[in-house]
Amino acid sequence: MNFMKNLLISALALFAGPAAAAAGVPQPPVLTAPALWPGAPVQVRADTAPVRVMELKGYISSWTQDCSGTACQLPKPGERNRPVTLKLAMPSAPGEASAAAASEKLALPGGVELAADMNFYAICPYGGTGSCEGRYFQAQVSFSGAAGAFCAAALNAADFAPFPVLVCAGALPDGRRFGVTLHRQPL
Repeated sequence: MNFMKNLLISALALFAGPAAAAAGVPQPPVLTAPALWPGAPVQVRADTAPVRVMELKGYISSWTQDCSGTACQLPKPGERNRPVTLKLAMPSAPGEASAAAASEKLALPGGVELAADMNFYAICPYGGTGSCEGRYFQAQVSFSGAAGAFCAAALNAADFAPFPVLVCAGALPDGRRFGVTLHRQPL
């Protein structure tokens, strides 16, 4: 899943950069980051201005749902209200992005464990002003294992903070679903 995330970020950077350069928008220096893959472009700020930080604080809960019959049953809760707290730096110039991540292993009914990776991004689009007008956010959740589910949402600041609300589920061939809910208040 990290490959997909890195591919998405690199694609955004590759498509946005040439358009901004053609419009005369100053471009930050580009360095290579082996963390993505060899030769991948990464935007890096040349100055050392203080970085604003957004605190993300909420919960993740797990659940299962039986959809093997003619209609799905109500979800059965697994582990509830696991606290999640992260700090996400705020990009301040066009073309910058920042990321924060967390991984949780949550209990499901029946003693099964679900590994969920959460990735959160703040993105300052090319063509914005120096104050990062148009900044937007992305929340992603992915599961390892049989379903390999991946869910994402692009959000504005009001929908993203203090914590994004998102449901992500995977399905097994027998009709059972398993998933997580990111939420702001305890369930």
